[in-house]
Amino acid sequence: MCSSDLTRTRLKFAVAIPARLESTRLPRKVLADIGGKAMLQRVLEESGKAPSISQVVLCTDSDEVASHARTWGTRVIMTSPECSSGSERIASVIAQIDADVVINVQGDQPFVDPSIIESMCSVFRERTPTPSVVTPVYRLPAEKIDNPDAVKVVVGANHQALYFSRAAVPFVRGKERGEWLASGVHWGHVGMYGYRCDVLQRWSSLKPSPLEEAEKLEQLRLLENGITIDTYEIVAQPRNTLSEIGRAHV
Repeated sequence: MCSSDLTRTRLKFAVAIPARLESTRLPRKVLADIGGKAMLQRVLEESGKAPSISQVVLCTDSDEVASHARTWGTRVIMTSPECSSGSERIASVIAQIDADVVINVQGDQPFVDPSIIESMCSVFRERTPTPSVVTPVYRLPAEKIDNPDAVKVVVGANHQALYFSRAAVPFVRGKERGEWLASGVHWGHVGMYGYRCDVLQRWSSLKPSPLEEAEKLEQLRLLENGITIDTYEIVAQPRNTLSEIGRAHV
């Protein structure tokens, strides 16, 4: 249940993992075997290791995925197959998740680091006022600056995201491409979000935005509707998801 004054409450955190069985790049990837366990099972187990997380729930439209998850002891919330993004899938069932803040972890991140989830919880606790949305960023390595699969984020002086893009942003005028990173303003986006549950409750009333449709990045819907996204730096670059590994070997 959402609190009306989050700055005066002890925040309750949950992880919600949106998952669907079919994928255009790697079909049935969430059930792919990794060292004797399904990818999704590893995501669920690792997510639950963050000390601040009170529960981990799976949000899916697949009966097969749900059946597997229940054998692993996971709470499952069934969703509509019409959901267009992971955040929309979670938002559609937010009333069934007892938490003040929900961390969205993708179902194809078998090597998700619980310490990143915990650090997201800390940002919600420590910043005033309580952020609407939190996402970690990392310093972008040179080999990723032109990769459209590596999402970039432009960050303002107050640590809030100004824009997300698949393009190489910001453009550094007057310098060769190889010199851009020396400016210290290029950030990569990890692809994990923490949402106050009242923000997720608003999701269904927010129509897909032009920038979201152009970049195919769901977080732009929030920025276009005036919802701020707080960022913070993580030191280590996030480990690859299986889908990224799959693209690298195609």
